[in-house]
Amino acid sequence: MTIVAIITARSGSKSVPNKNIRKLGGVPLLGWVVKALNKSKLVEKIILSTDSEEYFKIAKSFNGEIILHKRTPELAEDVPSEQVLLDVAKKFETLFDEESIIVLIQPTTPFITGKDIDSCIDMLIKNPEINSCISVKQVSEYPEWMITQINDRKDIGTCIDLSGDVNIRQNLKKRWISNGGIWVVRRSFLQKVKKIVDNNSTLVYEMPKLRSIDIDENDDFIICDALVNSGMLLED
Repeated sequence: MTIVAIITARSGSKSVPNKNIRKLGGVPLLGWVVKALNKSKLVEKIILSTDSEEYFKIAKSFNGEIILHKRTPELAEDVPSEQVLLDVAKKFETLFDEESIIVLIQPTTPFITGKDIDSCIDMLIKNPEINSCISVKQVSEYPEWMITQINDRKDIGTCIDLSGDVNIRQNLKKRWISNGGIWVVRRSFLQKVKKIVDNNSTLVYEMPKLRSIDIDENDDFIICDALVNSGMLLED
């Protein structure tokens, strides 16, 4: 069994230009996740999938053994991650075997740790009947409490009866959402069904909300900068 991590970091971010290399606490986002992978005890190889030579140089400054997967123009657009991983697995076929595990990492969740990565991998290894494991955070905005717009009125909504048991959070089923940080999948499953997450059943590794922040907009950078400066984030 080989365990290969693939960082996906294209240069064409639309919401925040060059988001993947924007500095947070003096370190590019890409550097944060490379540093986390460096501390993993289970990951054997790290591949950076990017369309940018500059991104590769930055990643290599944090790990001199990182491997470049240069994306084609088609894969440098907004495409599903599955397409990128499948292309990596095909071009670097000699790095994989039938039991290989692929670890997908995105730079926009910078506070993941080496322990988080290894925990996801270990969960999958210990459950051979399961095909994938993803890092998640618990949902606090429950669907039962949501108000839906009706008709063409922007100021009128409809919702279920919020009285009684539904109004008590402890009575609602626990739910999670992907925090965008870590996806672990068996290579054989990915190649067979062209999916990262198994819809039938997938393992979930719950992370604290502070380490689960997924940077998508400028406001997220402000929050993350405040966390870094506060010293609330403990080193792995």
